[in-house]
Amino acid sequence: MAESGTNARGLILERLRQSLAGQSPVFRDGMRHDELPAIPTAVTNAQGDPKTLANLFGARLEEVQGSYEVVARADVAAHIVRRIEAWRRSADGHPAEFDGAVSWDPDEIPVPGLEAQLRDAGLSLIVPDDLHNSACRDRAAAADVGITGVDAAFASTGSVMLASGLGKSRAASLLPLHHLLVVPTSRLFATFESWLAHERQEGRLDDFLRNAGQVVFVTGPSKSADIELQLTLGVHGPGTVHAVLFDDAGM
Repeated sequence: MAESGTNARGLILERLRQSLAGQSPVFRDGMRHDELPAIPTAVTNAQGDPKTLANLFGARLEEVQGSYEVVARADVAAHIVRRIEAWRRSADGHPAEFDGAVSWDPDEIPVPGLEAQLRDAGLSLIVPDDLHNSACRDRAAAADVGITGVDAAFASTGSVMLASGLGKSRAASLLPLHHLLVVPTSRLFATFESWLAHERQEGRLDDFLRNAGQVVFVTGPSKSADIELQLTLGVHGPGTVHAVLFDDAGM
């Protein structure tokens, strides 16, 4: 056994010697700092008007087992209610046992009248204000649906960025079985790099980074293939992610 390990080590070292002796270096050539490009090249790219970006975002989200719909601004609240009603139905068509959704504060979700329409449908919004409190934590953990807005969404990958803070509990995107994303086109960008450029230009980036309690990037449902390489959804977070996109120009 020891001899086999020694032979393997010698083989690895010999391959390294051969590589280092070749014409092409194994590692990148040294580059002076002033030779680096001023703006890094984006890893991904996307182009188009807001409607094009919305559908591209949705297509990318579907590729990772998410879903989406692009709706008129006036219909957003009604579509959210219908989506939650569909989740409430179990396989045999009967309502599931839940009557509330853990959510960001309604003021952080740009959908006028959302709370009233949910209430009319028999659904209440649970807005956690102190997860250190066991009663608050238990109530949030019992909800099957989470509703959040987004701080930014990226069409090139179908990803969203969520920054926790006052009125924006991360419990809404981590604990429930179903996560419903409310995505206005004003927060939809082609790429992460284009969002960075926009926030810098508007002078908001420093304040955003200082004030955000935690920033996470979400791309579709929670996934794991740790067990026998079988992909499973919802292992470490929501098993369903649905985005409702709408044009909020003029709001």
